[in-house]
Amino acid sequence: MLLGCAASIGFAMTAAEASAAEMRVVRGAGGEHVRARFEGLEGNSVQLRREDWKTFETPLELLAADDQERFRAEHQSLAATRELLNKAAGHELATLVPFDGREAEPLAQTLGLRPESKTSHGASWRSYAAWSGGKFRLFGAMPYSIALYSDGEGNATSLSIVYANKGDFGSTAGFGADHFAGGTTSDARTLAAAMKRDETTVIDALTSAVGEPRTQRFGEGRTRRTVSRWDWHGYSFLLSHEDGEYVGLMIVSTEAADGGGRSERIANREIRDRLAAGVNRTENGDVWLSEIPMVDQGPKGYCVPATFERVMRAMGVEADMYLLAMIGGTSAGGGTSVERLMENVDSQVRRKGRRTRTDNIRQLRIRDVKRHIDAGVPVMWTMSSMDEYNRLANENTAARARGGDDAARIATMRERAASLADLPVASNRNHICMIIGYNETTQELAVSDSWGPRYELRWVPLEAAQWVSRDRLFYILP
Repeated sequence: MLLGCAASIGFAMTAAEASAAEMRVVRGAGGEHVRARFEGLEGNSVQLRREDWKTFETPLELLAADDQERFRAEHQSLAATRELLNKAAGHELATLVPFDGREAEPLAQTLGLRPESKTSHGASWRSYAAWSGGKFRLFGAMPYSIALYSDGEGNATSLSIVYANKGDFGSTAGFGADHFAGGTTSDARTLAAAMKRDETTVIDALTSAVGEPRTQRFGEGRTRRTVSRWDWHGYSFLLSHEDGEYVGLMIVSTEAADGGGRSERIANREIRDRLAAGVNRTENGDVWLSEIPMVDQGPKGYCVPATFERVMRAMGVEADMYLLAMIGGTSAGGGTSVERLMENVDSQVRRKGRRTRTDNIRQLRIRDVKRHIDAGVPVMWTMSSMDEYNRLANENTAARARGGDDAARIATMRERAASLADLPVASNRNHICMIIGYNETTQELAVSDSWGPRYELRWVPLEAAQWVSRDRLFYILP
């Protein structure tokens, strides 16, 4: 029966209160009633959302006749607007399932996004559309980056679409380690024109489908900004234009938009337990972390904001590398002061109960990182990403995977690493990545670069890491 759920309303949520105008009294055929919002109609079953924000389904015939008629009419209206919205998007982006009820993986497949990251607490998919032929359009404009995030249950939490921006626009860089060889062909004038064009195109497309937007403030700390907002059936479309930075469209649930982008604060004990569960140990002495989300920085020098996004998300703090690049003063195409970004995220991190820390070291040693990794905490490490170092990391990691004579591998790789010590280290290869593991017996470190899944875990001899180390370690701690 419909109304057996009504008695369980025992608390109110801020977002539910903000959406109270959408809540109506729904009556059963026998006179029972509950306040709920219409979520959709599939066949002869209607889905409703209660004031405690939980959903349930009930057969249509169990409702009063006027509610049955109203929900059929709402369904037809929603279906018509959905068609307009998907035509404006150029893809089957919207369904009659509200955004927070969408399964993320089918949506990723619809948009052609590739898996980027998966942990027990969430997943992400990403595409750099401009480097996949440049023909992809979303709401009439070409996105440079599309990233979809989900929660641990696989439901979508946000879709981030970044159009013209100072990092990707005009970039001549490659992906991964190849981004060091590139640069940018854009200037402030051409970027501003491209941003204005993309903004106008997206506004026109969304307005034609769902009407005029309203404005609101969205985000936390230094990333709080003014956005244009369109709402439709549990979807909120939030368009940002930050001069000289980026034009971005974020799709979130209406609940999240009503909350102004303020994320839940997760207790330190829960974060510590989550981190500890991600510590892996093997018989050969390997210790490494497996619950650190991946972010692919793409064809630009965004290693600092991408790495910070990864660590912040691991610590239960919402983050986005494009916003971090903005507050970190990242230059066009890349280049960020780690210290400046650390200072600018400090207040946001502290509001979530975390803290920042910086260590200056004279020489990188396993004992410098061991206690943090044992607690599940990744270490952000400044270094120079030299070609010789990357070749050695790739070959050593591949040799580990093949198995065989481990003693011979270790001896060979350490000898090669030691031979690098006298080579010069280039200052134009400055980089930040994470140390996420160690092996005291073999004297190796596990490193993770923000270059996509292929670079999630590489093992390097300690001597090679010491050769390229810039002797600064950064942490976000519970």
